[in-house]
Amino acid sequence: MKTVECKNILIVEDGDALRQSLTEHFGCRNAVRTAKTLAEGCAALAEATFDAVILDLVLPDGNGLSLFDALNSETPVVILSDLGSDESILEGLGRGAADYLVKPVSLSVLEAKLALRMLPPKEAVLSKNGLRIDLSKRTVRFFDTPIDLTSSEFNILAFLMRNAGKSFSAAEIYEQIWQMPHLNTQTIRIHLHNLRKKLMQISDECGALIMTEFGKGYFFRG
Repeated sequence: MKTVECKNILIVEDGDALRQSLTEHFGCRNAVRTAKTLAEGCAALAEATFDAVILDLVLPDGNGLSLFDALNSETPVVILSDLGSDESILEGLGRGAADYLVKPVSLSVLEAKLALRMLPPKEAVLSKNGLRIDLSKRTVRFFDTPIDLTSSEFNILAFLMRNAGKSFSAAEIYEQIWQMPHLNTQTIRIHLHNLRKKLMQISDECGALIMTEFGKGYFFRG
């Protein structure tokens, strides 16, 4: 499992016990700054640059999503929240979160998620059949043509590319990416439909990169 080392991490969490656990877990190999409120989080972002942010949503002085207004767009944010509804998850991802985990969560899973978002340049690029994904900058290109994807569409495409040639059902895709039992497979199917539509708009060749295998699911043509 990849670990997070020598990074500057901001933890915005009002729960004393969890904030302490996160600090102890990441603090032994990283520089960690903590904030208990939205105001403290915004102040920290104004004073320093961070490699990643772990963000709670329910804070004493407001919704953690407001922190995105103060963030550099390239700073990966992993939301760690008690709010586990489809609506909350999609709203968080829609605001630009790199990932959304529902409490309680394994600290090792959280670290793996963060490590993935902070891969060094060589490891941060996936390239197959003319499609190129930059995991760090979260950009997608088909040869020289950029493709604008939502956060969820990007996560799904990256997952399928890493596992090229292997089929996954909508439920398996959700569980593998978001590390929790699927809430609504229809939501994933909608994301997949929109993703394939965007690829098809580039070219038939690009659109054919994600295929459906009857009775098994979806796969990236490797």
